[in-house]
Amino acid sequence: MSILETVEHVIGAISNTVWPIFLPLVMVVGLFLIIRTFTVIQPQTTKPAKVDAAHIVGPAVISLGAMIGTGAIIGVLGSCSKLVGAGQVQLEALAIWALIGSLIMVPVSYAETLIAKVMQKTPKEYIGMLLNPKLAMVYAVGFCALHIFGFGGFQFSGIDSVVTIITGEYLNISLSEVQRWLFIVLPLVAAVSLVVLSRKHHIFINAMTYMISIAVGAYIVFFIFFFIKTIDYLPTYVAGVFEGLLNPVNAGLGMPMGFILGIQRVLQSSETGLGTLGMSAREADSEPREAAVVSLLPTCLTIVVSILVTTYIASYGETHGLIAFPAEGIERLKGYFFTAQHIAGGFGLIVLCIFSLLSGLSVLLSSYYFLSTLFNGKENTNIVIYIIAIFSAGTLAVFGFNIVFDVVDLLLFVVCAINMAALTVFAVNKWKEYKLDK
Repeated sequence: MSILETVEHVIGAISNTVWPIFLPLVMVVGLFLIIRTFTVIQPQTTKPAKVDAAHIVGPAVISLGAMIGTGAIIGVLGSCSKLVGAGQVQLEALAIWALIGSLIMVPVSYAETLIAKVMQKTPKEYIGMLLNPKLAMVYAVGFCALHIFGFGGFQFSGIDSVVTIITGEYLNISLSEVQRWLFIVLPLVAAVSLVVLSRKHHIFINAMTYMISIAVGAYIVFFIFFFIKTIDYLPTYVAGVFEGLLNPVNAGLGMPMGFILGIQRVLQSSETGLGTLGMSAREADSEPREAAVVSLLPTCLTIVVSILVTTYIASYGETHGLIAFPAEGIERLKGYFFTAQHIAGGFGLIVLCIFSLLSGLSVLLSSYYFLSTLFNGKENTNIVIYIIAIFSAGTLAVFGFNIVFDVVDLLLFVVCAINMAALTVFAVNKWKEYKLDK
């Protein structure tokens, strides 16, 4: 075993040990935050507010652009593969476990956005105030590493896989790693760099708005078409969901493996508890309650698109022999494309390509927004760091250094734990300093 494989094995072992312990804590802390927010913090620190349409676009676009990327397909397929590999016969179980977790995590999205708006601080600022400045720096660095190298790396890897499948399976062209780096990574880096180098905020927001709107809109239209064509499969899918729920495969501490993977997917997809919603809410001069309501829109849409849509299509593909689980990443994605083509023909392939490209670009752009928000120093410095980081992430993704992706679950744990600890401290007693009568 090489040194790199040893490191990957150690990181995987740590992640598998930490998550079964961390998840119950996330549920308990999340439930506490929800209760405190709705019974104490919201009524005593905020005034009722109506949702203004002018305050929806900015935060919703930033949040949605950061949440929905190629991971909405690739990440969920990976979780399905892990679940089946662990012994779960019904991969559809991932959907029900994720939805169960969402009952807690979606209201947490509301709570963390409202609390961030009440304090009028970024996560780095309130973590430094409520916990420790050094922990705030650990959070900021960990968050940027997670978003740029982890989530950003997923986008490069996903788009690279899509191009490889299209050129190999449908154009009979085999691209080497160097060619993929030249014709995929460099153009993507150049595209997002041009937007960032414009230094014009409206160009940045407009770029994300058009990209994510077209990507999500096209994907939803495709799924509606797919669902109508396969409506007779719905009872089979639902039966698989409940069979998987009633016959779980246990992981650490007796916790269902599907629940662990489902919550990880919810956290990775909706980014609940990571602080992104609070940072996105700064984009509009909205009231705390208004901002919290707006944050629910991209969160719920992301969970539906990422979890329900992908598991339904994957389930159909597996049942009809178009996808095999467990399988390697490129084979899983190839089967997903075959399934889309089997039902929707060329339209399905085109939509998946458009979705992968535009949603991936929007995630890469959102990384710069969060970097500049957390490290509000010189703009030129942030731009240089960002371009170097995404260039490195793309290069690592294409040349197969998968250790970058292995640390995602670990970074997810670190970032979420620090942020939710700070929110808990605020919910216990710090909220009193922000009471309306003061």
